[in-house]
Amino acid sequence: MNNSPLDGVTVLDLCIVLAGPTCGRTLAQYGANVIKVDPEYRPPQLTPWLDVGRGKESVVLNLRKPGGLEAFLTMARKADVVLEGFRKGVADRLGIGYQRLKTLNPEIIYGSINCFGQDGPWQMRPGFEQNAQAATGIQLRNAGVSIPSQPQRPRPATFTLNDYGTGISAAYAVMLALLEREKTGKGQKIEAALSYTSATITGPYHVDYPEYKRNDLGGPGKRGTDSLNQLYECADNSWIFLSVSADTELLALQSIPLFADIGDAPTSQHLQTIFLGNTSTHWVSLLTSVGIPVTVNKYSSELHRDEENRKRGIVVDQDYRNIDVPSGETKGSHQWGETTWPGNPVTMSECELIEVEPPAFGADTTTVLRRFGIPDAELDKLEASGAIPQSSPIDLK
Repeated sequence: MNNSPLDGVTVLDLCIVLAGPTCGRTLAQYGANVIKVDPEYRPPQLTPWLDVGRGKESVVLNLRKPGGLEAFLTMARKADVVLEGFRKGVADRLGIGYQRLKTLNPEIIYGSINCFGQDGPWQMRPGFEQNAQAATGIQLRNAGVSIPSQPQRPRPATFTLNDYGTGISAAYAVMLALLEREKTGKGQKIEAALSYTSATITGPYHVDYPEYKRNDLGGPGKRGTDSLNQLYECADNSWIFLSVSADTELLALQSIPLFADIGDAPTSQHLQTIFLGNTSTHWVSLLTSVGIPVTVNKYSSELHRDEENRKRGIVVDQDYRNIDVPSGETKGSHQWGETTWPGNPVTMSECELIEVEPPAFGADTTTVLRRFGIPDAELDKLEASGAIPQSSPIDLK
């Protein structure tokens, strides 16, 4: 395999934090040429850069400095996709809003990604992952019973499900827009928001109808939906999640002598007593042998140490102890060390998916601008005005 589905697609990624950059990284994994555009005064943090900066080129460009906006518009005229994560109106004030770019490039696909969307009473509000969680019930549900008559102290979910979910959803929309452009020759604007993603991810909790009796999972003490679909502690102090949903699975469980007398609705206490009698390894081996879904809970560090996960591409390693950037644009190598990141969650039988390291911040500035036809004399002016840095790359901390 030597083809990638988005090979030849050029993306300008202006986004910060996680959601928008996740969109750009996802497009890069499928072969797009993603150019991350940042001002020098706003370098990203190293950890997210190593995650959602992967597979991109890095251009440091200040749109507010003389020549900076013109340089960006030069790139936008030839790009396929522009991604931005500003609040409503900011892109227009910067001179890079959809209507302007659409005039310059009618085939442009323009992705706007923020917390609360482009319409409605909250359209001007800033927000991040935890704000989206708060607005859509996740933090109250994570605390316990999520009904107004039994209030609980909110608990934020500790993982950024909305950031990553929004980025992947936006990438999905960009690919659909590219497909539509093949039919019509026209670009379009797409919008994605963390709060919309949050409502989608928690969809079952928003379903309601008369006489509906809720039995929702919620709260830090909740271990499952019922006794047959629940967490259980084992003799080695590790935990397994038992999933018995079908009648055939219950019959399979009852075929094991220790579970022969549990009946059709066993209590959690009864099952917990049984599971405390042996180790998680024993139970996983025994239950899976009769077709019952059961999984041991693992720490992230255990996931990283499992060589089988590397073979399957669930985790990927790269040694960054000696990264060089293009000649003439570096003061030396970058010493990031050995780095682990999650792999692509899907595979394609006929297409190559790309997993490469992130760039050094700003390392590709002049190379990319030259590729878009900006001459060296103009690059000198951009450097003198502060629109591009006098030296690159720039170290991240």
